[in-house]
Amino acid sequence: MPTTANAKPFDLLRWFGWLSPLLIAGMALANAWLISSFLNAQLFQREASITRDFVHNILIADSSLEYLAHPDDATLKERFRNTADHLGNMRDALRINVFGSNGTIIWSSDKRLVGQRFTDNDELEEAMGGELVVHAGQISEEHREKPEHVGLDPSIHFFVESYIPVRRPTGGEVIGVIELYKAPLALTQAIQAGRRQVLLTALGSAVALYLGLYGLIRRADSTIKRQHARLVEAETLAVVGELTSSVAHNLRNPLASIRSSAELSLESPGEDNSEQVRDIIREVDRISERVSELLAFSANHDPQPGPLRLDRLLEACCADHAPAFARRGQQLDFACEATTPVIDGDPALLRQAFHSLLSNAGEAMGEGGRCTVTLRPAAGTHCRIDIADTGSGIAVEASQQMFRPFFTTKPRGLGLGLPLAKRIVERFGGEIRISGAPGAGTLVSLTFPPARTPWPAS
Repeated sequence: MPTTANAKPFDLLRWFGWLSPLLIAGMALANAWLISSFLNAQLFQREASITRDFVHNILIADSSLEYLAHPDDATLKERFRNTADHLGNMRDALRINVFGSNGTIIWSSDKRLVGQRFTDNDELEEAMGGELVVHAGQISEEHREKPEHVGLDPSIHFFVESYIPVRRPTGGEVIGVIELYKAPLALTQAIQAGRRQVLLTALGSAVALYLGLYGLIRRADSTIKRQHARLVEAETLAVVGELTSSVAHNLRNPLASIRSSAELSLESPGEDNSEQVRDIIREVDRISERVSELLAFSANHDPQPGPLRLDRLLEACCADHAPAFARRGQQLDFACEATTPVIDGDPALLRQAFHSLLSNAGEAMGEGGRCTVTLRPAAGTHCRIDIADTGSGIAVEASQQMFRPFFTTKPRGLGLGLPLAKRIVERFGGEIRISGAPGAGTLVSLTFPPARTPWPAS
């Protein structure tokens, strides 16, 4: 059984990406089918109601209505001939059956059916009870085997079957039923066009809904991942903070004593241990710097951002590092191509970030290397700082972990310089990117938004 630690994290965006289209498409098709079925039923019912009124008017106008109750009356039969001509000329009619009050066909456009009686006909029974029955559908081979479908043209595949109850004008008694088999081509074409329109609308709405939800879910997933990363970072910093406090408390006092003793040894007469003592002092200073880095990285600073001149701050940082670069036989150049570059930030924190980046550049280069710091305008009113060195570059496997705390490629590094610089830059709305290839040097690019408060005029 997999443990919780080894369980694969839930990928919200991937699950939504493949599951939601199935659900949304299914709901859209179901709604389209329901709407189409409802509209079709209403259209057929309306068409049957118009036909019923038309048939009743013909029977009343020809005075042949009573023929359905008395099919043996010769006078009524003669009157019904004119009615039969009208019924036979109805548009889209495939077959017309006239049932008497006892359920026997007393007249039909198919003479073979006259005199027959179909006892197993539920629609006819409902119509005899006074209901207008409408049934539409496809004529399959199974349907053609039903007695009431005998004799239909084999080329007809779609039908509308209406059972129209015929009532006496007085009393409302049902005295017969007229059955109409129709193939309403115009109505069928309109229904098919309506179905296509409903289907396209449903699918279009489904696509729009999916895209809208996908955008929201993608944004939510990105926010959740960022918050999770921040939570992990906060937990890491809490642990680092506790560790740092303990290390600083237990190391700084002994280190101070060691350094003081080493300095006293330099001033004491006797055996010349100056080189060894200087090594002790140098290593003590290095350990002290690492402790300071830990404290700076884990501290919860409350910066006081305000407008500051980025060119002046960079120029001062480069001036501070110039002697160290010169001792290693390296060159450090600064160029400003921006006019009055002002950003919102804390000078102390940004100075710490720039010092860390310049120190990395100097340590990555050998004797004779060159580091160029360029401040220039970026997109819109942003400012961009490029710190390019001619050092050993970045290995491919290291490029993905540069900002991970405690990851370092230096033998004596602690791996907190770049993560600390990233935290500081992003705290003031900036962005930091590192690019480079093995043996081709490294380029660190920092982008800052403009200050909200303009720099005061001198």
